[in-house]
Amino acid sequence: MTAKKRRLSTWQYVKTIAKVAKTAFRLAPSAAAVRIADSIVSALLPIATTYYAALTTTALADAYAGSEGAARDVIVYVLITSGLGIVTLVWGSVGNYITQKTRYQVSASVEDDMMRKFSSLPFEMYDDKNVIDLHEKAKRFSSFFSYIFDTVGSMISSMIGAIAALVALVAVSPWLALIVTIAVLPNVIIQVRLARQQTEHWNTNITRRRRQGNMGWMLQESRYMAEMRIYGVAKYLIAEFGKLREKDEKERLQFELKTIWKQLLADIGESLVQLGALVWIVLEIINRNQPVGQFVYVQQMVSRAISSAGSLASQLGRVDEDLANIVDYRQFIEITDSRAATHKVDHEPHIIRFEKVSFRYPKTQRMVLQDISLEIARGQHIAVIGENGAGKSTFIKLLMGLYAPTDGRVVLDDRDLVDVDLESWHRNIAILGQDFISYYFAQIRENITLGDITREESDQAIVAAMEKAQFASVVKELEHGDRTYIERWMAEDDDEATATELSGGQYQRLALARNFYRDSPIMILDEPTSAIDALAEQRIFEQLFASDKTIVTVSHRLSTIKPADYIYVLKAGKIAEKGTYDELVAMNGEFVRMFNSQMNTQSSH
Repeated sequence: MTAKKRRLSTWQYVKTIAKVAKTAFRLAPSAAAVRIADSIVSALLPIATTYYAALTTTALADAYAGSEGAARDVIVYVLITSGLGIVTLVWGSVGNYITQKTRYQVSASVEDDMMRKFSSLPFEMYDDKNVIDLHEKAKRFSSFFSYIFDTVGSMISSMIGAIAALVALVAVSPWLALIVTIAVLPNVIIQVRLARQQTEHWNTNITRRRRQGNMGWMLQESRYMAEMRIYGVAKYLIAEFGKLREKDEKERLQFELKTIWKQLLADIGESLVQLGALVWIVLEIINRNQPVGQFVYVQQMVSRAISSAGSLASQLGRVDEDLANIVDYRQFIEITDSRAATHKVDHEPHIIRFEKVSFRYPKTQRMVLQDISLEIARGQHIAVIGENGAGKSTFIKLLMGLYAPTDGRVVLDDRDLVDVDLESWHRNIAILGQDFISYYFAQIRENITLGDITREESDQAIVAAMEKAQFASVVKELEHGDRTYIERWMAEDDDEATATELSGGQYQRLALARNFYRDSPIMILDEPTSAIDALAEQRIFEQLFASDKTIVTVSHRLSTIKPADYIYVLKAGKIAEKGTYDELVAMNGEFVRMFNSQMNTQSSH
């Protein structure tokens, strides 16, 4: 993916900083206001201290020369300078607290906004690479947002400090102020250009960096180690991870290398200007009887102007790439759902119909489903079967409303699903897919109750769900019962018995228990018992088919398909056959071809 180059003009830069400040004020108004005040105070206090330190030096020289009242002035100026020093120290501690508080409040708010937005995207966007890349960029910006706002505060402080120091120099010599201004500009320009080169490098390597990150994550996951070590993949991935990291870092360092000599020249220029200013003021004091304190004043003001400008340049360099990415952040946050669905589903529909439904995924040409027409009546048990790639999982996605058909429509009674509020529709559905979720951070009990977070917890309902999923016997063997974590790393430090490790089939039973706990009128099962033993599977489905729930099953196991009221056989995205089990067997067609070996095994028993 080639990133489009984005360069912020000076005006855009100012506007972008204003947007950062506006967002921070919206998220944490009091903390943000105090942080801005802190930036101003932190910039002006040192200059005031320098001013009185210069007066102290002059008064001290006058006192030494015997000037009347000079000694009294020295004491006054020393007290003022010391007082300003104490205020600076106190304000530094206060400012540190303000910074920490602002950083937390802003960071927490932005993080919450990002998670809310990502969890509410239109479902088809989760499969859109461009959207995921945009999310990656936005996430990078959001993770540094509090730091960016803090840096913006420091930039304001540095800018005020530099400007105030230059204004103070004007009182001594306008030409000196102009020369210092010219001297500090190259450093600022160099840092901004370097930052922009690094931003472009980052934006053009998102996919490669994601690949590297995924490798790094897998190499740190204990559950993947067995296969990776047996196959010798771990060492290979470590080497590949290192190559990607080295390539990325080498390209980034090339920018630094090309900038070193320019940076060196800029630093030498600043040092020469600082030296020239000191020589000039010494000559002014000697030849024109300027106050001795002018040396301290000029030395400190030139030093402060250069150091503040240097800090500003450094801050611009650090924050420029992130400010450029605010475009991605705002674009991601402002993604809207084109659906204007307002109709809410307040009961299970009597009939779910697919009317000549065809579908292809966004930005692809191949029709995954073609001209699918079928009906699912309330309380009916249907099975959808087919070889891999036949379109079964896509059929389930359309049924849940995750995607809208390319052609045709899915109808709930007389209401087109695209006009339905999906959240209200999903409350009627429980789904156990092939890629079911195990909430590793949670105990068994919470893994089950997460099936319906709107329902008040009930021990009776939890136990009933576990029994239906053939999972209760597993929990009875555990010392802490359903209060046990399902990930050993979550064990309490002083009691390893608070956590366990389940087998693949037990994880699947736990996920199934969550669906039983949900107790929705429609249950969708996509290879729901692939890791469960045959006896447990038989008991689970006996309970399922004895219920009055509407059940849609996708499976390759004959035992889970045979009891269905109606079976649809998909082939290359089309309905190749349909009927009851006996009708399909009598056809002696695609269904029999797919399940011939399982049918022969059953007949032999």
